[in-house]
Amino acid sequence: MSNENSLKAGEGSDFLRADKVSNSRAMTLYALGVVLGLILGGIGLFNARGTTTNKVPAEDLALVNHRPILRSDFLTQLENETGVPFEQTTKQDQLRVLDEMLREELFVQRGLELDFAETDQDTRSALYNIVEQQATADAAIGKATDKELHEFFDKNRNQFMTEGKLDAHDLVLADGDSAKAAEAAKALRDGAKLDEVKKRYGLTEETYNASEFYYLAKVHLGDKIFAEAKNLDTGVVSEPVLDDDGYHIVQVISNSKPVQQSFEEARQVLPTIYSNSEKARVLFNIMSFLRSRSTILIADDYKNDYKPEDFAGAN
Repeated sequence: MSNENSLKAGEGSDFLRADKVSNSRAMTLYALGVVLGLILGGIGLFNARGTTTNKVPAEDLALVNHRPILRSDFLTQLENETGVPFEQTTKQDQLRVLDEMLREELFVQRGLELDFAETDQDTRSALYNIVEQQATADAAIGKATDKELHEFFDKNRNQFMTEGKLDAHDLVLADGDSAKAAEAAKALRDGAKLDEVKKRYGLTEETYNASEFYYLAKVHLGDKIFAEAKNLDTGVVSEPVLDDDGYHIVQVISNSKPVQQSFEEARQVLPTIYSNSEKARVLFNIMSFLRSRSTILIADDYKNDYKPEDFAGAN
């Protein structure tokens, strides 16, 4: 009797009747389930180990299209290029090597797109060179017309100057006495003999090769002292210049300053300089294109300092 009553009660229930099921409610629940599944899957995907997309792992210096540039490789290349331990390198050297490694990685990835093989470092270098040579082939073999050379010369006259030569005495007062340094400079201007002034004021003379080209004189004098000396005329004595080792007084023996070359004087080197300029222009455009379509992440300790435009002229 109870079973019969149960069946009758069931017959009156909408819950068990197929014709009473809500299709819209079922589809809504199904859609919610799918969305929830996608959300949970996405959370798992983007938080899984090794899949972070917005942060550079500690062992890497950068990511280029999710491919790592290892810090260990960076340290090796930096020390090989500079010849000193990492602690003695400058931030500029570090950024320059970082830029070289980014450029190499972009070219290697481009080489792989062209079905070149990727194996060891020698192959990576070869891939870089292949892509570079392919990109600059027209600039390398093209012959510039006289009109193109004239236009290039007119726009870049500062590249066509004679090389300056400097012959000078670099005198140093190490005790840091500015007044004494000023007196020594005045004595030289008044015609006192060099040896007498050196002895009287305790000046030492830095080793210097006579009549050096500017680029060598800059190496021997240092940037700060050379910047002062190159603008002085023959026979002039500089004001004392304070540097790390004391006050420097430069007595110029002769200074042959650079002069502008004519087109005909520069003609012999013009084609080479023009070709190199064209290659640099093409490479700049190629690198801009590769960077624009790539995802490059730089480690926190370099990302604020690294600016690709600082190395736009690098080969």
